[in-house]
Amino acid sequence: MIKTKILALPLFFILLTSSALAIERPDYAGNSNSQEKRELAQNRLGEAKLRSCQARENSIKTRADSLQGLATNMMEKFDAITERVKEFYDTKVVPEGNTVENYDELLDDIDAKKEAVQNALDKAKDGINGFSCDGDDPKGLLTQYKEDMQAVKSALKDYRTSIKNLIVAVHTAVGEKTQEENNE
Repeated sequence: MIKTKILALPLFFILLTSSALAIERPDYAGNSNSQEKRELAQNRLGEAKLRSCQARENSIKTRADSLQGLATNMMEKFDAITERVKEFYDTKVVPEGNTVENYDELLDDIDAKKEAVQNALDKAKDGINGFSCDGDDPKGLLTQYKEDMQAVKSALKDYRTSIKNLIVAVHTAVGEKTQEENNE
């Protein structure tokens, strides 16, 4: 029994070490073989990123179109609100003898903010239209588009604030006339 254990132990050792000895030694001298392996790995990684980008390209373009449509829709809603406030001012407030001192300045501010929104939106559209995974820097284009859409968002906030200022001014003019009538 002990003899079999003694014979089995070296045999077992040989079996375990033979597979380890069969592996090649690493190339320490910067052999071209290891350099080729690195290049192949980089190419595979680049190809994988390209395939991944191409798989998402349509969804990226669809999402960009959706964001632009949303911003355009908001701009149209703001235009409609502005027109209703102008109509209210012209048909209800002015005939009653009330006026807003800086009405024209408020309208000019609204027009300037509207133009800023349109310019930012056009810049964002132009930036994303050239998006392609085969291009030089698709990640950079997406980053730039994100920044452009943040500018559109900021411009829309400013536009909305200008409209609010007009509404408050018209409302205040109506409120002053009502208070004068109540005091008499």
